[in-house]
Amino acid sequence: MINLTYADGIFFYVLLCLATIAILWARELWRNRAYSWESSSRRVLNCPGCHVSFIAPDNANVTRCPRCNSICFYRKR
Repeated sequence: MINLTYADGIFFYVLLCLATIAILWARELWRNRAYSWESSSRRVLNCPGCHVSFIAPDNANVTRCPRCNSICFYRKR
């Protein structure tokens, strides 16, 4: 039989909780790095009709709004 005092049991319980938190934290850091995306602010368009913001394709200067289907122009400022 394993001799285990209350102090040893509490120590291993706290150690197990900290290890679980560290593993979940490392997993979250990995997921953020693997599944994150970045958009450049110059390709985010705002529809003048319905005021919805959306991401335009990279080479498009003229595109249609996904909500109201109106034409939106990309103007360099």
